[in-house]
Amino acid sequence: MGFARFGKQRGLSLVVLLMFSAVLILCSPNTAVALEPNETHQADSLWIEPSATSVQAAGEKFNLTVWLNITDECFAWQLKILFNSTYCDVSRVGYTNGEKSDFFSDHTTITIAPIIESSQGYVIAGETLLENNTRTSGYGSLIWIEFSMKTLPTEEQFGISFSMPYGVDTFVLDSYLDTIAVEHIDGAAISIFHPQDNLVRDLVIVAIIIGVLILVAIGIVKRRRVKPDE
Repeated sequence: MGFARFGKQRGLSLVVLLMFSAVLILCSPNTAVALEPNETHQADSLWIEPSATSVQAAGEKFNLTVWLNITDECFAWQLKILFNSTYCDVSRVGYTNGEKSDFFSDHTTITIAPIIESSQGYVIAGETLLENNTRTSGYGSLIWIEFSMKTLPTEEQFGISFSMPYGVDTFVLDSYLDTIAVEHIDGAAISIFHPQDNLVRDLVIVAIIIGVLILVAIGIVKRRRVKPDE
């Protein structure tokens, strides 16, 4: 009797633990803000992080950060970020170190107030050093952008990218005001996570929990049938 009761209590504790773990999975956030790049690229690179994220409802917001990694000394940069204004708006945009970028954090700079053009779907931001000052090679973040979904597209995903060709509206300059060649330029893919996807995930989790509960119940029944002298 006592052994069977112990088995039942242990089974109950396991069930509670599994249910708690399931709740954590269901409530876990989809994105996290990084202080360092999570998708580091070799110089010379310009990229957006996260490069892939998902949304599931109109009104939902998500943040993207632009990073730069170069081998040459840098004097100025400008970005033009393109987005589909049918699907989303830009609710906020800013430099990653207050009034300037983290990339130029140790220097005195002049920045332009970020321009948000919602109807045409683009954001422009830029920054330059003063006089003969330059920033040595290395990486750092430039700007962050907060997007707000207006409606969900019918396709599975849409993109957010830099204006092309590079060197026109998007560029990085050296101290001679010559364009620094950037070999790798990477945007972001926004996937549409439909409500049925949530339902499928939840059903899978419930099925796993039910399966474990059945196994626990079978184990408890078997232990009850064991005779004390065995």
